[in-house]
Amino acid sequence: MKYQESSVSEIMLSYPAVDIVLAGDFNQLPDDTVLQRSGLTQIVQQPTRGNNVLDRIYESCPIYSTVRVITSVVKSDHKSIVAYTSPNQSVSVKVTTRRTFRKKSPTQHASFLKDMSATQIDNNQPTEDTQGEFDLFYINALYILNHFYPERTITVTSRDPTYVTPGIKASLRRKID
Repeated sequence: MKYQESSVSEIMLSYPAVDIVLAGDFNQLPDDTVLQRSGLTQIVQQPTRGNNVLDRIYESCPIYSTVRVITSVVKSDHKSIVAYTSPNQSVSVKVTTRRTFRKKSPTQHASFLKDMSATQIDNNQPTEDTQGEFDLFYINALYILNHFYPERTITVTSRDPTYVTPGIKASLRRKID
């Protein structure tokens, strides 16, 4: 019987500098089977559905230094996995910052466009004062912006991952509440 190389072995032979990551929901595939056939290392150690580790990440060499299993932000009976490629900055002092952002939705856009189509933005009594005209335009534009897209404030911390923007954090809080 002739030995057939796995796809992972073929990729590693053809591209020796490439790091391979295989991730997903492995409900029907035993962990031992993947480990034997691929030679990859499984790095998720916590249960992702009930008491089972069904969602897994396999890697060809150590890439992820931190792997966390968290409650999913979407409706699912599986948990989410977040893997960091660099050490999660363990800051001894948690720094909190208040950040402002503007929530945007299709409904807000529709209201804005409907109102703007019926609004005249020309100044009926223009003057020679360019700065004054600009200031007046700026005041009107800011009023419209604040009316349709009001600023909201949220607290972000130094322990939040870098990809968590104020808008994402607000969405996550609404999901939890």
